This record gives sequence, C-alpha cells and structure tokens, in this order.
Amino acid sequence: MLQTTLYLLLIALINSFDNIGIRIAYSIGGIKVQLKKNFLISLMAFTVAFTSSLSGSLISNFLSDNVASFLSMLLISGTGIKIMLEPFLKKKDITEQVKTLSYKESISIGLALALDDIGGSVGVGLAGYHPLAVGLTFFFVSFLIFFSGNYAIELLSKFKIDKRIATVLAGLLMIAMGISQILD
Repeated sequence: MLQTTLYLLLIALINSFDNIGIRIAYSIGGIKVQLKKNFLISLMAFTVAFTSSLSGSLISNFLSDNVASFLSMLLISGTGIKIMLEPFLKKKDITEQVKTLSYKESISIGLALALDDIGGSVGVGLAGYHPLAVGLTFFFVSFLIFFSGNYAIELLSKFKIDKRIATVLAGLLMIAMGISQILD
C-alpha cells in the first residue's frame, strides 16, 4: 500500500512539473492563485487523470499482462522523454504571457496542464492502478503545487537549480519508472 501510494505520488509529481513552472511564474509575477481557482485547476487534473487511467484500466482487461506492462512502459517512458525535451523545443514559454489569473485563464491553464498528463495517466491505468486513486493523487498534487507555490521560488533560488536540468532529471526519473513496469 505504501509503495503504491509513493509510486502514484511520484508519477503525479513528475507529470505536474509544468504546474510547478507555471506556479513559479505566477509567484514571480506576484500573482496569487485563489483557493477557488486552485480547486478548479485541481479538479481538471482529477478529471483527466481519472478518465485516462480508467481508459488504461479498461484496455488492460483485453490485453495480456506482458502487453499491458509493455504499453505502460512505453507511455510512461514516452511521457518522460517528452518532459525532458519540452524545455529545449519551446520557443516561447506560455507563462511569460500571463499577467493576471482570471477564471477563464484558470480553466485554460488547468485544462492544458491536465491534458498534458494523459500519457502518464493511461500508463498508470495500464499498470493496474485504480483510476480513483490516480485521479485523487493528481488532484492532491496539483492542489499542493498551486497552494504552496510561493515557497518554490525560495527553494529554487537557494539551490540555484536550472529549470532545464530539473526537467531533464524529472524526465529521466519518469523513464526509469516506465521501465520498472516491465521489470515487475
């Protein structure tokens, strides 16, 4: 049980790396994310993660354990590769355009961030994790990221962690977790 919880928290955290980047950008700009808007963003993360994981779980019913594990490994590792490459391929960061946080922006940011997590959520569903647990974990992690965003700036400035290096490390960890799916 503890291993499953830690695994889901780690997957949700890694998949939510963009949330951290956006939250840091809001903090730098002095923008506070109100509790209602944080809840709205987190609810979108839950909905997409739950639906994606449920899809992965349903698909796994029609596949052998080996095929489901292999597909899970491909999706989770593919998500890790995407996470690693994204900062190097982006020409302009969406967070630079944000000046204030309205409900419309909360919805668009929340949806963009949640849709970015589909691959990891389907992969976790294929691996056999319960969709409700996956959805709730993504909700919890997203909520905490936006709630505690102001503290992230202090941490990054203390350790002087370059965003690209942190992204590559997160991607490598995601790939390792994906590969672990075929080793179980």
